[in-house]
Amino acid sequence: GFETGSLSGWTATGASETVVSSGCHSGTYCAQLGSTTPTNGDSTISQTFTAPTGTTGISLWYKETCPDSVTYDWATVTLTDNTAATTATLLAKTCATSSAWTNLTGAVTAGHSYTVTLTSHDDNYASDPTYTLFDDVVLTSSAPPPPPPPNAIVNGGFETGTLSSWTASGTTAVTTGGHSGTYAARLGTTTPTSGDSSISQTFTAPAGSTKVSFWYKVTCPDTLTYDWATATLKDNTTATTTTVLAKTCTNSGTWVQSSSSITAGHSYTLTLTSHDDNYSSDPTYTLYDDVATQ
Repeated sequence: GFETGSLSGWTATGASETVVSSGCHSGTYCAQLGSTTPTNGDSTISQTFTAPTGTTGISLWYKETCPDSVTYDWATVTLTDNTAATTATLLAKTCATSSAWTNLTGAVTAGHSYTVTLTSHDDNYASDPTYTLFDDVVLTSSAPPPPPPPNAIVNGGFETGTLSSWTASGTTAVTTGGHSGTYAARLGTTTPTSGDSSISQTFTAPAGSTKVSFWYKVTCPDTLTYDWATATLKDNTTATTTTVLAKTCTNSGTWVQSSSSITAGHSYTLTLTSHDDNYSSDPTYTLYDDVATQ
């Protein structure tokens, strides 16, 4: 990144190589090859390195001021694999007037020796000096992202076709037509029921997890005064309870997601509920599915 304010670590050859502190890609400094006044021929910096274990690529940024044409003036970047005796051209001869910062990338093999060479060429013509800024030359890796934390909810998609691992009370069942997969939990039913129907599960939040979520679909032809769906999350470790889903009565027939934050290592009890007032003309029930820690 040239943040030493110098070209230390680099070998400079040619007409004009320096470090500037204006208009850089990031940080304070960047390398300027060539000058705002005409220079004659190549201005070049290079560095030889061995690609460490885990690296797979090289990345750098450049910004060119080239008011001439590529016939006479240009910027170019090459990467020589000294181990394999091959050279890749990361930037073919390019001439662009007041270009934006542009990223270049190339592949490297861990353990190989490389020489990266950055060049700006000017033909010394008085009216069109060409120079190029380079910055943020780094090696990169394509390591896969870490795996997601495990789901601490057992049978959260109800794909066992049962309510196994859940504690049920009231009128509960497993039905088809879930949010995903085949099944969902149904609390209440298509005929009137009296009071709460609920399922609950106690779990410990795994390392790396930050929330618990679920999907629900309410069939509530009544009003919130009498019928509803609701969900609570008790943190057994801190003895506090959060309302994940406030009392809700809708009849839109759509699946909706709800979630709440959790703290890794804490014990929780999640309770999903559907309430019906047993009135004959407007039975209320709720489907729940895809309960998971994330």
